Amino acid sequence: MSMGWAETTLSCCVCGTRGAKHWRLAGDHLLGGPRCFHAVKCIRCGTVRLDPRPSHETMAKHYAPVTYARAEGDAGDSGLNTRLQYAADHIAKRILKTADRNCGRFLDVGCGDGRVMAAMQRAGFDVNGIETDPVAAELAFGRTCVNPFIGDLHSFDTGEQFDVISFIHCLEHVGNPRRDLERAYTLLKPGGILYIAVPNAGSLESSLFGSCWYALDLPRHFWGFNPRSLQRIIEESGFYLKSTHFQPLVNSLQSLRYAMRAVSGRPLGDNDDPGSGVTDKDGSLRTKLFIGQQRLSDMLGDVIQGEVMELAAQKPA
Repeated sequence: MSMGWAETTLSCCVCGTRGAKHWRLAGDHLLGGPRCFHAVKCIRCGTVRLDPRPSHETMAKHYAPVTYARAEGDAGDSGLNTRLQYAADHIAKRILKTADRNCGRFLDVGCGDGRVMAAMQRAGFDVNGIETDPVAAELAFGRTCVNPFIGDLHSFDTGEQFDVISFIHCLEHVGNPRRDLERAYTLLKPGGILYIAVPNAGSLESSLFGSCWYALDLPRHFWGFNPRSLQRIIEESGFYLKSTHFQPLVNSLQSLRYAMRAVSGRPLGDNDDPGSGVTDKDGSLRTKLFIGQQRLSDMLGDVIQGEVMELAAQKPA
C-alpha cells in the first residue's frame, strides 16, 4: 500500500502527533471478514495505531470465545494446554529473574485465565489480577483461588501497593496506554517492577510479513510500539528502564501460514489446522516445534530485535 499521508481520527499515545502515514490494511485473520482495518504509523516517533478505531459494539464481535483467554480454558487434547502452560511458566521465570525477588504482591493486568498468576503464586507471590472477561476470570479463580477484579485498571481500587505489575500482551489492546502506565505507577511500591511484553512493530518479521504478520492482529491491537517509542512512554510515565529482551521468530510459523493462505486466496479465519497433512492428533509434534522455537528465540533474543519485546522498568525508590 502507498506510504502517503493518512487521514486520522486519533493522536499518537506516545508523542501526541496527529500526522501519520499509511502502514497496513488487513482484516481479522482469526475470525475472518473483509480486509478493512487500517493501521497508520506516526510520522514523528513511528508508533503504529489502528485509525480509525471501530466502535465498542464492533470490537465486541472480534473478541469471540475462540480468541484469547476463553479458548485457553478449553484447550482439548491437541496439546494446546501443554504449550500454554509452558509459555506461562516461561514468562513467570523471566519476571522473577527481572524482579530479582521471590515474594511480594503481584498484579497481572489482563490476566486471562490466570496461568501466569498461578505460576507466580507457586513461586511465593501474593497474586491478584484484572480481567474484562468474567469467563476468563472464573478460570483464573479455578487456578489460583483468587478472584480477579472484573473491569479495567482505572476502576481497580485497592488500598495496597504492589511489588510487581505486569502487562503481558495487554498494553497494545488498551485505549490509552499512557494513562494505564501512569495508573500502574501509582499502584507500584517505590522500587517496584513493571514488566511489559508487546509485539515489536519495528521488527524484521513485521516488515517481512506485512499484513500477514501474526502479531499485527487487527482490529484487536490498537497500538504497535517499537523499542524507542515503548521506552519513551514508559520513562515519561515515571519509570526508568531496567532491561529489554526480544523474542525473534517466535510467531514465524503462524505468520507463514497467514501468508500462504493469502497467496492461495483462501478466506480469512484461523480455522485451518496447522498440523494438516501431518499425523499429530495429540499435538505432540506442534508442542515440540513450539518449545524448540521458544528456546531458539531465547538464545537469539539478546542480539536480535525480534517480533516480541519484553521490557522491565522500575519505579524509583
